[in-house]
Amino acid sequence: MSDSTTNWYDPIIAPFDHLGVRQWREWVVRDVRGRVLELGVGTGLNLPRYRAATAIAAIDPDLGSLQHALARRNGKPITLHQARAEALPFAADSFDAVVATLTFCSVGDPLRGLREAARVLKPGGAFRLVEHVRVDNRVIGGVQDALTPAWKRIAGNCHLNRDTLALVRQAGFQVRGVREHLGGIFIGIDAIK
Repeated sequence: MSDSTTNWYDPIIAPFDHLGVRQWREWVVRDVRGRVLELGVGTGLNLPRYRAATAIAAIDPDLGSLQHALARRNGKPITLHQARAEALPFAADSFDAVVATLTFCSVGDPLRGLREAARVLKPGGAFRLVEHVRVDNRVIGGVQDALTPAWKRIAGNCHLNRDTLALVRQAGFQVRGVREHLGGIFIGIDAIK
């Protein structure tokens, strides 16, 4: 996110929170335990929702977003790092859980980012994410395909039409469950390394 994107991200995402994304954020982080890595922390909307994590590291490539996230730490043991998902500054097998919400739609090389998530996750560690994805409907999927070139230019490289579930499997994660919302436009993926 650029600084200009940072300023309008929270107001743009707010209507989606009312459509269920807020509950999905809760689902992603509520049960994760131990040392947790959040990819694409953005402005920190998930940070107040952590309950069981003992330590949280969070990354985002955008300094402006990280500055907004600082205010949402609320005294929790959270460290923020300016980094990209494709090049995580952590040792292998460092985290008990890795989470992300609405992140891999905008990662430049999502498969590389997912492989990095697997690298830093301990064997058997939890991987949870919520993403908007291309739906398996010719009309709606076609609209997503048509809008993506313009949308990614104005929305920080956000792709409306990624098949993130296939990429998660390709990165080597074992998918335990997939939840759909809004006709499959949003999905929650529960996986392990």
